[in-house]
Amino acid sequence: MAPTIGPRIAMIGLDGATLPFIQSHLPSLPHLRRAVASGALRRLRSTADLLPGSVWPTFYTGTLPGEHGIYHHLQWDAGSMGLRRVTDDWLHCEPFWHELERRGLRVIAVDVPMTFPPRLGRGLEVVAWGSHDEMSPFATRPTALAGEIRRRFGKHPMGSEIPVRKSRRTLQRIRSDLVKGALLKGELSRWLLRARDWDFFITVFGECHRGGHLLWPADGVRDDGVLATGLLDVYRAVDTAVGGILDSLALDQTMVVIFSLHGMGPNTSQEHFVPKIMERVNGRFVCQGPDPVGAWPPLRRRRLMRLLRENLPARLQHVIARTVPPAVRDLVVNRSITAGYDWPGTPGLALLADLNGYLRFNVRGREREGALVPGSKAFQQYVHWIVECFHSFRIAASGEPLVKAVCLAGAAFRGGRSAYLPDAIITWTGAPPAARIHSETLGSLTAELATGRAGNHRPEGFCIVIEPGSARRVKAGPGHIVDLAPLALQWLVPTAPPG
Repeated sequence: MAPTIGPRIAMIGLDGATLPFIQSHLPSLPHLRRAVASGALRRLRSTADLLPGSVWPTFYTGTLPGEHGIYHHLQWDAGSMGLRRVTDDWLHCEPFWHELERRGLRVIAVDVPMTFPPRLGRGLEVVAWGSHDEMSPFATRPTALAGEIRRRFGKHPMGSEIPVRKSRRTLQRIRSDLVKGALLKGELSRWLLRARDWDFFITVFGECHRGGHLLWPADGVRDDGVLATGLLDVYRAVDTAVGGILDSLALDQTMVVIFSLHGMGPNTSQEHFVPKIMERVNGRFVCQGPDPVGAWPPLRRRRLMRLLRENLPARLQHVIARTVPPAVRDLVVNRSITAGYDWPGTPGLALLADLNGYLRFNVRGREREGALVPGSKAFQQYVHWIVECFHSFRIAASGEPLVKAVCLAGAAFRGGRSAYLPDAIITWTGAPPAARIHSETLGSLTAELATGRAGNHRPEGFCIVIEPGSARRVKAGPGHIVDLAPLALQWLVPTAPPG
């Protein structure tokens, strides 16, 4: 058995937990209140301002999205001209605790979101038992651990999020499932802590994330009748679980890092308009001057899968989606996003997104059926046209602008995998989701936000660092989520490079 190198580290992730919400409810969260009082609280910048789905790979690789290339569990694949689930044979990224194991340290990792099937050789690793975001099915190392978890704790009740409107009854069930799931995660974490000696431990609670999306309170009582205490009930359960973990640790030998990579707030996404805007953008774009592609044909043809997703009752969509395998859900999403395009005549399209809008340019030589020639006049005019069109829209009810910025991701996130990211990211001004927008250039559009999300991502994360005893080795502390992996490496392996 390898000796411990320095103090141990226990990292407790509160996925999507919101610091202002926690601070305003500290009297109801005694264990988090104790942590705030005894540790150093720091706010963390994150990549969630542009790519919310990138935060976990950014955390566990210690690199930015341009390097790891992951921003969603379903991403555009230029070779197939469609969406593809991110897999380890395509965009594999190694979590930093694998390096810890190679250095002889004993590792336990539980439910870190957006990770690949476990590869630890000696440690304990649990993937996708109870995560809000997941790229692969439930798996463990050693493999026999999965059966023991099922026998002792059963299946985590959270399940997959189905992005449709929810009934009051469904939301009440979700609240109960999240409370139960948080308590079960605490029990599982404590059981694994007792299972063997360890130097590095990490566990992540996904319940705050799911609850933030679906139970975010508004004006005391939500319109669907779910009391505003629903989200607080979830946080209370997480707090109880965190308290149990803290009580299981030898705090005089263990540095504890409680952290969240981004927060939540009222849903201000206007993403439901992006596909319709792109249809107008493409249908009215004409290259001024010579170009091999020339003028662009009219609108995308509406295919059956897209029509079903737009018109099938939400309750029926929810029932169907919960009963079919993930591969079938992926196929439905892919067809609804990508079907109906005449690729040689399509300069760009809207990708699957959740908060911001994501656009992909159909580039010749990169996409299998590319249309735009890199560096051509048509390419430059198309990018300018997109920026002009998106900025032209205003919310019909108020007259305020719809769009805050159109960001080119390649410039924001440079790196060896930047080509896997969206080409353009649309951010919003912060108004509540609109139902009708108008542009002097492209006319009026109507659309509804039908995801069932009352809350959505905010870029600010936080961490609470509690050092053992009188140790004060963390001087400046992390300021960005990309700093957390180097913090752990340098604490456990003082000779490790900073990142």
